[in-house]
Amino acid sequence: MENSPKQVNVNIDGLQLSVPEGMTILEAARQNNIRIPTLCHHPALSAWGGCRLCVVEVDGSPKLAASCVMPVRDGMNVVTNNSNIITARRTILEFLFAERNHYCMFCSQSGDCELQALAYELQMDHLTVPQSYEQYPTDITSEYMAIDHNRCVLCGRCVRACHEIAGAYVLNYQGRGIQNQIAFDLNMSRGESSCMGCGACLQVCPTGAIFNRYRAHRSVKGHQKEKRIASDSFCSNCGLMCETQTVAEDNQLLSIEGHITPGKIGPERGQLCVKGRFEPLKTPGKRLLYPMIREADGTWKKFSWKAAMDLVESNMSLRQKGTFGLVSSRCANEHLMIFRDLMLKGWSADYLDTLDGRSLRTQAGAWEELGKTFLGLKEASWKRIQDADHILIIGVPSFETQPLIGGLIRRTILEKRSTAVVIGNTDTVSPWSADYIPVAEGNEKPVLEAFLSQVLKSHSGQLSPGWEPVLSVMKKVDLQNCLNQAGLDDSAKKAFLAEVDAFVKSRNPIVIAGKGITNLAQTDSLRNLMLLSLVKGILPENALRLVILKSDGNSSGALKLGISAGAPDEKYRRGLMLLDDENLEGSQLMERLSGLDFLAVITPYFPEALRDYAHILIPRPTCMEEEGTYTSLDGKEIRTLHAILKRPKGVSESWQTLLALMQRTEFHPSYARWKDISARVTGEMLSGL
Repeated sequence: MENSPKQVNVNIDGLQLSVPEGMTILEAARQNNIRIPTLCHHPALSAWGGCRLCVVEVDGSPKLAASCVMPVRDGMNVVTNNSNIITARRTILEFLFAERNHYCMFCSQSGDCELQALAYELQMDHLTVPQSYEQYPTDITSEYMAIDHNRCVLCGRCVRACHEIAGAYVLNYQGRGIQNQIAFDLNMSRGESSCMGCGACLQVCPTGAIFNRYRAHRSVKGHQKEKRIASDSFCSNCGLMCETQTVAEDNQLLSIEGHITPGKIGPERGQLCVKGRFEPLKTPGKRLLYPMIREADGTWKKFSWKAAMDLVESNMSLRQKGTFGLVSSRCANEHLMIFRDLMLKGWSADYLDTLDGRSLRTQAGAWEELGKTFLGLKEASWKRIQDADHILIIGVPSFETQPLIGGLIRRTILEKRSTAVVIGNTDTVSPWSADYIPVAEGNEKPVLEAFLSQVLKSHSGQLSPGWEPVLSVMKKVDLQNCLNQAGLDDSAKKAFLAEVDAFVKSRNPIVIAGKGITNLAQTDSLRNLMLLSLVKGILPENALRLVILKSDGNSSGALKLGISAGAPDEKYRRGLMLLDDENLEGSQLMERLSGLDFLAVITPYFPEALRDYAHILIPRPTCMEEEGTYTSLDGKEIRTLHAILKRPKGVSESWQTLLALMQRTEFHPSYARWKDISARVTGEMLSGL
């Protein structure tokens, strides 16, 4: 049992308080609802004491102290508000306003700016010091964020957030005196730098210096803040389920922020990524508000709901070969289940798949193979990465699908002195990785065979009898032949042997597999990777030391529901697709959709890539406009995402549209209401956990 911290007695503005020793004056004051203004301070970041707006009088000293960095002591007497303190704060504030361009009427943050609010609080309505006329650059090389150095007060919040929350260490100060600015890497533009675009810097910026380019026009000034609705939710875009707070007004999404709060000790630390913070603010295309049909001349025209449903029924009910269903793995579990039942039980489809079906089939096959010998094993949670002393990354050309994991790996390397090695066609952790083993796409199989073989030869512990078939196969592996087959040169071979040694010596390794492994047609490579992670022992939750990156936000849900059952062996003829906001332009799928007799697509947006392939389009809400459950990356957690926005008038919920189609088939499910559907899918998925 931990001892309680020693209490000290302090007097703040005449109030006798007992507070823990080591607490700062600012913390003690805020704990007791005593107002002390701040600007550079943020409760989730380390204290810096740079702006001096939090100055207070301590024990009657004429030299004012920064309350955010001065600890309390027994018997201390503090005054937070008198004429001298107010004069000092207002003078500091005037210098901040005079140093750069802070003309609030031209700033998108006007009305929601801490600097502006302090000016009102301290009644600073004009400047008594000379105004600087220096001009500073504005960086708009990022699609999502802009940084206007003319509005920057050099509070350092963004720098500390980049270090302490994102772990990116991209931002810092550059230049001296009046030329001092926030810089990216070695004074690069944001677009050229190693910035991951997570937006942690934007969220903690107290002025309009860093602002969101997608909502810069939605200034608070002139709008009633009471009309804004803030909702706590989570991001469903990649399976990490990061906590979010969304802000909407007049049914328009204004911002998405992470929970950057004191005591946030999770691996994400309240951080979001580009996919979670910015991409939902983009408009993927023209919104589909009513059914549409493609005429003979290729033009698209409005169609009635009844006629649309009749047309889908008449074409999909044909008992002929070539009927298929394709669904997005971004859809909620409920929609995936109803779609599956509609296609297989309602229309007896020959083929049912997700858009990332190849990857899911490889994963399902590898787990099945592993389960023949080693029962009950699961995937590791991505949160285990932060505890690893060694990280092996294989087949991950980029962290585009789960950008936050790339930042977490970088932070683990820098903060915990962990090592990381990349095997693949791109060094995704450079320059922080210890070694890089270049392997061309498609050559992963012999490298993994050689790796597993060498690790087993070096393993000194006792292995269970289940390993005997594996050992007999691995003994026959020719190391040099495998490495030559993979095209490794002498330098790469040396790095390979060094990584084998590092992996064997590691005590708490984590292996991360990406699409370079999961997209392989055969399951051998992923199975060998599972065995490789198993050599180092399982985690307490009976999980392998393996994190498998999925292609889409709810791929784990689709995998558990068994939607990607098998590859098609016949040509597509007629089908139904359930999409989210995918851009299918350039997808290999398009080749199979050529020359279809019939294709119906249920989608929130007009799919330009399917303009000449689809025959009828049926609208559906976006994920933010309807309720649904989603499954975490490792498949262990199921959470409900509630509607944040209202769906367009006249657009039915996805489950209602799918059930209406099912009612036109010979299959009549036991579920007919939303709560029945949700209970059914949750029960089915939990039974496999």
